[in-house]
Formats: sequence, structure tokens, C-alpha cells
Amino acid sequence: MRQGQHNAFREVLREVQRRMPAGQRLVQEAFSVDHHHPVFVKLNEVASDTFYVLDEFATDAFREAVIAWAARHGSGRLTVSCSAFGEFQAQRHRLQHLAGKVERIRVLAVGTAERFSGIGPGLEIFNTHGGILSRYRVALMEGQPGLLFIGQEIRQRQTEHSRCIGFFTGDPETIDEVADDIDLVVRGRARTVPSFDRLKLLHQTTQRVTRELESYSRRMDLAIRRARRRPDLLTPARFDRIVRQSIQKMEELKEIPRRALRSLGQNHW
Repeated sequence: MRQGQHNAFREVLREVQRRMPAGQRLVQEAFSVDHHHPVFVKLNEVASDTFYVLDEFATDAFREAVIAWAARHGSGRLTVSCSAFGEFQAQRHRLQHLAGKVERIRVLAVGTAERFSGIGPGLEIFNTHGGILSRYRVALMEGQPGLLFIGQEIRQRQTEHSRCIGFFTGDPETIDEVADDIDLVVRGRARTVPSFDRLKLLHQTTQRVTRELESYSRRMDLAIRRARRRPDLLTPARFDRIVRQSIQKMEELKEIPRRALRSLGQNHW
């Protein structure tokens, strides 16, 4: 991460911490488990370009923190999601004031055309009701520097509280890809946000391979310690079995990214 991106990330993360409830200092890392339990990290140890499972408080805190950062440093186009009916109306005056500090603001809002009438200059409103973007929480600042927070709603049947899986980044290439995908969706030329799906699958695959390697490494270390204590037990047959298990494990690990690529319709192997 470049120094400017690092500074922006730390600034936004401090803003997120300020906006979070005092007792909430942990977030769940997506796709990572340790001994079959989810992995939680401290809020001040959250990493960029890493997927997390976020509740409503954390999702709003990240989105609002990026918007606040854009008001101080941004100079390009800001894209903001208003995912609930009436949310744009509640934020309307604030967004119009913010429009004077950036080049322009694109609002992804849920509502009817009548609700968006009479908007001020510098604001573009796109109705996301019934579309794929209604499931996303977005704060996207294009330009130099640029920042992105994007979260996808996780559908839950057993609770009224919504959760999102998402990440924060200052990577210019990722920001441009997500911005292009959103452009295509609002113009009616796409029905998905493929860059988000690709990054999610990549992170899920990487986390699974990493955990599998860590688990297997621990088992091998244990086997080596036992062999050192009782070298008489390491017979040629047992050593051969360990080698064959290692080869099998490597093949299993190779198959994980292969399946991921096949699910994307890509055949790079």
C-alpha cells in the first residue's frame, strides 16, 4: 500500500472507531475459521482489501467515514448508496451541501421518481428499487486519491438485523473496476457487480488455502516432534505414508483455486 493510501486508510479507520458503539471493538473476518469457529479481529487491526462480516452499525460507520473523508480530501465523483425508503430525503440537504465540495455526487437511492424531484445541482439520483444495487452499501470516491467501501447484504431469515459482507480499499484499479460495474448497472447494461464477486471469491479461496496450509503445517510439526522423541517409530512404511499424504494434500490444495476459476467460467489451468 502506498503511503498516501495508508494514511487515508488509517484516517478512515479512526473515523470508523469514533462512530462505533463504545463496547463494540471486534469485527468478524469473512471466510476464516479457527477450530471451526469464526475469526474475530480488533477494529483497530482491520486490514484494507480484506472481507469482513459487518453489522448495521459497522456498515454505516464505514460508509459514513468514507463520505466524511471525501468531504475533506476528495475532488472527483462520489457515489453514495441510500438503501432504505426515505433515506435520501433524510440526507438530502447534507448531500446537497457535500456536492459543493466534490465534483459531483451520484446517489443510489430507493424510491420513486416523484421522491427525487427538484434536486439541486451536482446531484445525480438513480433509483435502485428492485435492482441488484439495492443489496449493496456503497461509498465510492473516484479520483486521486480515491477510496471505496462496498458491502453486500447477507440475506438472513431468522433475524431482522441486516448484515453485510464487504471491504474497504484505496487500490486505484479496484476502485475503477467497481465504478465501471456500477456505471453499467445504473445504465441497465448489466445485472451484476462482477468485480465484487471476483474479489469475494478470490479472498474466500485464499483464506481457505491459507487455513488448510496452517492446519497441515501444525500436523506435520507434531509428527516431526514425535519422530524426534521416538525415532524407532518412524519406520520406512510410516515415512512413505507421510510422503503420500503430503502429495495428496498438495493436490487437494491445487483443486481449491481450480474450482473457484471454474465457477467463474474461466479455464486458466
